Amino acid sequence: MLLAGCSLFSNQAGSTPPPAGGSSTAGTSISTETATPTLAPQLVKSITLVASLGEPVDWTPAGLTWKGIQAVGARVGASTSLLEPVSNADLPKDVDGAAGAPRTVVVTVGPAADAAVQAAAAVHPATQFFEMDVAVSESSPANVHGLAFDEAEAGYLGGYVAAGFAGSGGIGMVGDAKTDTRTANYAAGFASGAAQSKLGYPATVAYAGTSDSPDKGRTAAAGLVKAGDSVILAMPSLTGIGALREACARKARLVAVDTDAWQTVPDIQSCLIVSVMNRYDAAVAAPILAVASGHAVPRETVNNVANGGIALSEFHADLPGGFEAQLDAVVGTLQNGPPRPTPAPPTPAPSTGATTSPAGPSQASASPKPSGA
Repeated sequence: MLLAGCSLFSNQAGSTPPPAGGSSTAGTSISTETATPTLAPQLVKSITLVASLGEPVDWTPAGLTWKGIQAVGARVGASTSLLEPVSNADLPKDVDGAAGAPRTVVVTVGPAADAAVQAAAAVHPATQFFEMDVAVSESSPANVHGLAFDEAEAGYLGGYVAAGFAGSGGIGMVGDAKTDTRTANYAAGFASGAAQSKLGYPATVAYAGTSDSPDKGRTAAAGLVKAGDSVILAMPSLTGIGALREACARKARLVAVDTDAWQTVPDIQSCLIVSVMNRYDAAVAAPILAVASGHAVPRETVNNVANGGIALSEFHADLPGGFEAQLDAVVGTLQNGPPRPTPAPPTPAPSTGATTSPAGPSQASASPKPSGA
């Protein structure tokens, strides 16, 4: 059990295209231990996180990023500070202000700060900027770096676990919009993971049409459960939270992605199997260690299982017989990097085709296909 839950928590450095048995536990223990590098004195003197609005709270992406910054700051002897903008209008001022100190690193979380980072990076070429969960453009200044996560691989693990726990029922995923890149990445991996877990296993994706409507997420989840899906995965959005809550109210089991839903959505703990976590703390610590050691950092870093950027939380349910060994084998393959598990051949699409619920969310069978996971 600990192998599945904690052995993935390695902290080595590493995007996707732009825009698991036992008893319940009280939460996931995040380790930020890393090998101590040979550091040139004071190559990094300060590290500042310009947080997302309303964050950081301990288990949000910004909160986890802040934990990683504090840990790596202690290792390299750098001061650490946190700025929480009052509004998006304050982002340019806060990012530029953080970049003014010599030998500093500035970290942001999410795409809302990208324009501010691009502007500040042009004015402060000696400052290194790290954008968490953002794939930066090729036209960005050389001192801007994107730290993203392989969402297809995370979806793959989610689909593999969901199919393993589903028994005779189906599995479903609530996505945001069909045009949303993150939803597409998670959905492709979800279908492939389900097919790898059980030959030809069906995985259905319902689209709520938006990322910011819990009610639409609830409607989409209700449709999946009514159709017979017994394990549900949902996007890490307001819509997804609504979907998780509705699915749990209807007695479905849940798999979460991005952060640890045991911590962030505690009212679904009775239904949660596991969370496939983005290790924001490890993802930010590794490149800062590289800068502090005098090494160049690539424009884009893909965080995945192999480099410790994606990991399973502790399981909050008993694993089906034989499933632990199967999961360990899959995780071991992902840890070793390519070649990754090959998904089973796609099954024929249902004769009924896509359906649309009265409230608007549509659902269709997602064909298993290679997804980078």
